Amino acid sequence: MQNTEITTSSRLTMRTFMLQWAPSVVAAGLLWAATAAGRIPIPGTPVPITLQTLVVMMAAMVLSRRQAVAAVVMYVAMGACGLPVFAGGMSTLALVGPSAGFIFGFVPAVAVTATLAAAVQRVSARWAHLCSDHAGSGVPTVEDGAGVRVMHRPAMDGTNEAAPYTRAWRATMHWALRFAAYWMAAVIGCIVLHYACGLLVQTAVTGVPLRLIASASAGFLPGDLCKAALAATVAATFRR
Repeated sequence: MQNTEITTSSRLTMRTFMLQWAPSVVAAGLLWAATAAGRIPIPGTPVPITLQTLVVMMAAMVLSRRQAVAAVVMYVAMGACGLPVFAGGMSTLALVGPSAGFIFGFVPAVAVTATLAAAVQRVSARWAHLCSDHAGSGVPTVEDGAGVRVMHRPAMDGTNEAAPYTRAWRATMHWALRFAAYWMAAVIGCIVLHYACGLLVQTAVTGVPLRLIASASAGFLPGDLCKAALAATVAATFRR
């Protein structure tokens, strides 16, 4: 009996780990893979373009805040332990170099983005609930020629006129608003906040004026905005 209880407890512990922490381990591994995929140097700054920001954005969008932060902390810890997980195969030295602010900045960036994404999800769920309540509030409906049920409202002459608020239109608008909100969450956390952390540390380490560093780092912006759009598309489509 005791052996059975121990086995059951072990299975529950393993299952809890797989459900809660395995995604963080996978995300940390993807951050490592993102640096191995290659880098694009930018003139005027020692920090290259990589796919790390995209992985961080995706982690913030699809994982819980705890899981996303744990993934980034694991990734930084791997580099601190000497593993070549940072851009260019660097490890510990990168944590005291010009790119240190961008590396450590992943932690607050993913935390803020995940928090904002969770808020978007809560608001979106509440709005969807209110819309469903409105749809079931007794407003007359009728099927149009395509088989879509639309609301009918009485016109001024007493006849019923179909309102232009079809279910498909509402779903499209809901998705577009969710996309915009998730995109803003990624921009605020993984671009504005992350850039602030990275640029401030870089100017402190190198002694180069912040204005010049910010001007050189502007080359990151177009790609990061596209990454934010991709992450927002995934979140708006699959996050419920």
